[in-house]
Amino acid sequence: MTFADQNSQKETVALLHGILKSKTDMLKMKKALEKEGYDTLNIFYPSRSKSLTELASFINDKINQQPKPDKLHFVVHSMGGLVTRYYIDKYAPENIGNIVMLSTPNTGSEFADKLKAAPILSPLFKLIYGPAGQQLSTNYNHPIPKNTTIGIIAGTKSINPLSPFFLPRKHVGEHDGMVPVKRTHIDGETDHITPPVNHTTMMKNKDVINQTIHFLKYKKFDT
Repeated sequence: MTFADQNSQKETVALLHGILKSKTDMLKMKKALEKEGYDTLNIFYPSRSKSLTELASFINDKINQQPKPDKLHFVVHSMGGLVTRYYIDKYAPENIGNIVMLSTPNTGSEFADKLKAAPILSPLFKLIYGPAGQQLSTNYNHPIPKNTTIGIIAGTKSINPLSPFFLPRKHVGEHDGMVPVKRTHIDGETDHITPPVNHTTMMKNKDVINQTIHFLKYKKFDT
């Protein structure tokens, strides 16, 4: 019997990928959640063509097309966490459940700062990452979700060959190749862990998946 079977409530987990990613990146997580008995809603959204506010509206439309669950949880990678913050702030769903953020740049990333500041790279950054990508800098403020239970998994391993130049550890501390650990924190977070995983593939990591499921069940990580 799964955890969800023991719970009389209908629980759905919305999955949101990061910028430049797609719903296929969340498939392994999706299958693991469904094995535990959760319903899932794996949403693809146009991460490169809209602002975070516009993406929140897009997500809301997708969620409203589904039967309303008793609890709506979120498992979100990178910028998907910021989209979730805007969604909660704008629509204040009363059935919001637990949220697991996977290396979300909650206070931005110096990586985005460097790309925006470089005269040669800035136009390319804007072209590739779009409006929401411009909102990933460290001087951009995002709404803080209220009355939510948030668990954060921040990676500490990098496979990004540019990270030594854009994210020198002596200046930004531990990071996953894209987002410094210190930038993943958010006011009011419930729990925070830092496994040795990288930004790009962490959502497929077995330990990350197991920790995600544990937080959805118990509102804390298995530490």
